[in-house]
Amino acid sequence: MNGDQASEFFRRAINVLFVANPKGTSIGILLGVVMDGLIGFFTPLLKTVEWVSVSAIKIWHLMGLGALVMNFPAYITRKDVDPSIIKAFKFIDEQKASGNISEWQSKQMYVNLLNKVLESVALNEGKEDQVDRVSAMAIQPNGKDKPGG
Repeated sequence: MNGDQASEFFRRAINVLFVANPKGTSIGILLGVVMDGLIGFFTPLLKTVEWVSVSAIKIWHLMGLGALVMNFPAYITRKDVDPSIIKAFKFIDEQKASGNISEWQSKQMYVNLLNKVLESVALNEGKEDQVDRVSAMAIQPNGKDKPGG
């Protein structure tokens, strides 16, 4: 993996973290910056500890640690995918592999399944308002956010 591939990988990983848990990721990165400041402030004291190389700890390490610590609880409490959905995906794959359905039929079945799953997802009220605003902005012509404006 070259430098460009590595930076692209980390950029995508950070984007996923910001989408999945924006508050936790932001607070974690801020926590890493604060820890870097504290380590810098206490460097003379920390240099007396000979079994730890404090100078090897960079701000990127602390930001990553902060993001990890703040996202770990959300990762632990995540919900698993409903087994019926997994079973439906396997059924479509089996039917396609056995030749009972064509490629376009399997794609249509995937789309129908995904639509059903999305319809069944219950959004809480705060999220519904955000979705409504985003939907309204998405259907406005020429990127205008207000009708007639």
